[in-house]
Amino acid sequence: MTPNHEASTSSVVSDEEIAAMVAGKDGLRVLLQPQVDLMTGRIVSAEALARWQHPRLGIVMPAEFIPAINRMGLDKLLFERVCLRVIDILLTMRRAGIAVPVAINAPASTLSDESAVDFLLDLIYAAELPASLVRVELTEDQPIRELDVLRASLMKLEDAGCEVSLDDFGTGHASLKLLSAIPLSEVKIDQYFVTRMRRSAVAFEVLRTAAELATRLGWRVVAEGVENVADIPALRAAGCRYGQGFALGRPMPLDALMVRLRTQRDGGEPLAAPANYASSWIEAFDGGAKETEPAFPARVITQ
Repeated sequence: MTPNHEASTSSVVSDEEIAAMVAGKDGLRVLLQPQVDLMTGRIVSAEALARWQHPRLGIVMPAEFIPAINRMGLDKLLFERVCLRVIDILLTMRRAGIAVPVAINAPASTLSDESAVDFLLDLIYAAELPASLVRVELTEDQPIRELDVLRASLMKLEDAGCEVSLDDFGTGHASLKLLSAIPLSEVKIDQYFVTRMRRSAVAFEVLRTAAELATRLGWRVVAEGVENVADIPALRAAGCRYGQGFALGRPMPLDALMVRLRTQRDGGEPLAAPANYASSWIEAFDGGAKETEPAFPARVITQ
């Protein structure tokens, strides 16, 4: 879940209002943020992000209601509501002849609950969708208390055909024990390293080492918090094939994402990337990439 710098209109929301929103009475929205192949500029998937359209306060960001949801034990209910929205989104895209996987965020406590996993799988089967279109993203905002239980749930998802992604790799609760125990298809390197790599050789080296480890283990590597297209060559040099962030696409309604996907399908130009910027430590890892990597076109498409 890529942290956003959007500001909500207020941080004053009550537990009663939050509970009513999660229960379906008021205002839950699901936006989609694209994930982009940094070699080609093409959108390859999207992440479903919850927003609260408050009747008085406007858009309320997750940082202001997720802690309360965790405290009140409403994680599973929110997960189920987002799952319903994501299945509807995937069905709408299928009717339009467009198909990219969509990721659903969930903490360890939710994914350790077999009934939550069964709820999602039942929705997928009922909709007759390929399970590969649904990606479950394990957030690291909670410590993992029962690793064996979590592993069993994630194995059930993987066996059904869903992919499992690990959010905030490098800054959360993940340990080498966790990485070796759970099935993963993707790791998302936290934006902490992405935003600092331009001015810090240490941050770049940590990012590169994390990407190398993930690649060796067969996981897709995603850089979170990409806020400048000028960072794309450095991310590629570090081993990050995919990216997500404001420079690649802000969280958007389904209609806006579908405009970009249709343009992409119909041969439109993908996102642009400029030439490398000077950096001695980045150049050390860039090698002969200029000769082998596909060039990005010069125009940026935004929606």
